[in-house]
Amino acid sequence: LGVGTRADIADYHRLKGEQVDAVIADSGLVPVTVEGWSKPAWADPQALATPPRGRHRTTLLSPFDSLIWERARTERIFGFTHRLEAYVPKPKRIYGYFAMPVLAGGRLVGRVDPAREGHTLVARQVTLAGRAAVPQVAQALVEAAGWVNCADVRVERVDAPELREPLTAELARLLG
Repeated sequence: LGVGTRADIADYHRLKGEQVDAVIADSGLVPVTVEGWSKPAWADPQALATPPRGRHRTTLLSPFDSLIWERARTERIFGFTHRLEAYVPKPKRIYGYFAMPVLAGGRLVGRVDPAREGHTLVARQVTLAGRAAVPQVAQALVEAAGWVNCADVRVERVDAPELREPLTAELARLLG
């Protein structure tokens, strides 16, 4: 978690709040104040003592990834609202059946609703946080294509139509 509130820690470890209360003092975690958070939080003191190491990846995240599975925490940390829409009737879906957030540089910069047709990864719907996210989303799509043994990526829909051409051009360059 890096840093978390009582509720974050309880959710992550599937505990009750009272169970967290019973062990937090002996956990080695230290209380911290996080700007913009109204509740107390705790962090690992060793993590606070060392600067970030630049391990930021660009990748698609499963909606079940522990980084984002608790939706309120995802919104609080990343300012990113995410919901698995697999059980939402198709006409009411906003981002797609199995939209996967794109993590890049420690930020959530978009979403991709992926599918596969033969050896082509299909981005049924792509949502980008802006033009700066184009290379990052393209990189994540190419990596995801490799996961499922696809040699090509096809983009069907981009929520911001003006970003479709830059995205497909960047994909062509990366797949080149």
